[in-house]
Amino acid sequence: MKTLHLGPEEVRKVSSILANGGIVALPTETVYGLAGNAFSSECALKIFEAKERPSFDPLITHVSEELLSKPGGTLKALGEAGVIHPSTTTWKAAPLIERVMHEFWPGPLTLILPRGSNIPDEVTSGSPRVGVRMPEHPLFQEVLSLTGFPLAAPSANRFGRISPTTAAHVTAELEGRIDAVLDGGPCSVGVESTILSLEESDGELIATLLRPGKISRGELELSLGVPVGDGVGLGEKNQKIEAPGMLDQHYAPVKPLFLYPGPFPSRDHLDHWIGEFGLNGIPAFLCQNLKSAELLRPGDFRSVLTQVSDPEAAARALFSALRSLDEDSSISFIIAELPENSDEGLVSAIADRLNRASVNKPLLKR
Repeated sequence: MKTLHLGPEEVRKVSSILANGGIVALPTETVYGLAGNAFSSECALKIFEAKERPSFDPLITHVSEELLSKPGGTLKALGEAGVIHPSTTTWKAAPLIERVMHEFWPGPLTLILPRGSNIPDEVTSGSPRVGVRMPEHPLFQEVLSLTGFPLAAPSANRFGRISPTTAAHVTAELEGRIDAVLDGGPCSVGVESTILSLEESDGELIATLLRPGKISRGELELSLGVPVGDGVGLGEKNQKIEAPGMLDQHYAPVKPLFLYPGPFPSRDHLDHWIGEFGLNGIPAFLCQNLKSAELLRPGDFRSVLTQVSDPEAAARALFSALRSLDEDSSISFIIAELPENSDEGLVSAIADRLNRASVNKPLLKR
């Protein structure tokens, strides 16, 4: 398969490819997604094949921002479109869900809700629930408007690998495997969406954070008015999972990545720590900020996410930095420092992605 490389002015060509059952890498504000018709089993299977993705790992369905202005509300419109089950509109908590949608959509938030009749098993990996997101990126929204159907779109990389935040990253991963790549420039957020599961039990809303992202637990609790539980943990292979990115090994470079639990100490102390792991070869260091990088030796391989503590800049740089270190043939392994205060928002998202990409995984809970 020849992969077309298209610019922003070629959105209509992209939409035509999708309308004819093709799969295309599209930019979102989070990472590039590999998109296909969410109502088509065949398109979903093409996505799984191109990514070498296991069938138990569900896809997120992306919908048009036009639904925000539909009469009767967004939940009703999603139900009528067959994306979510119409019964969701009768929930006592429906007004709360509607409020969250209008507050955070379009944007980097995925909601897990009862699945509608038009979403095939292949998209949800057989789950009765579906992940729904309304992306903010104007090119993705333009494509949605032109096609007229929602798009299933996981990250546009081979399964388990570092997520792509530029069109060049997509090409490195999927050249010859997909129909086209639409180049929309670098992604503005840089890590995948927050995933929030919503269920109702005895008239009460049960909200669970399945994956941290830019939108924090605190922001969601403030909007919903209910506690948001913690569902972030290590998923096991072949188990039924509700959302992408919950597996033990994910977002990973080819080279082994080890996590130092906190700010880097002196270089001599790092040598001792490396020795305790029995690591041989040349290390590279992923530094959260310039202060940590200054503790290293002048000749060390390093990548600095931000000059000072800036979670938004760090998130934008994370996957590009990991990819750059991974591609350097002179490096044997990578050591990344975990950010401090990793309880909320993008700092939590960075810690989560590093944990899942690492060998030693010091923080995630079973």
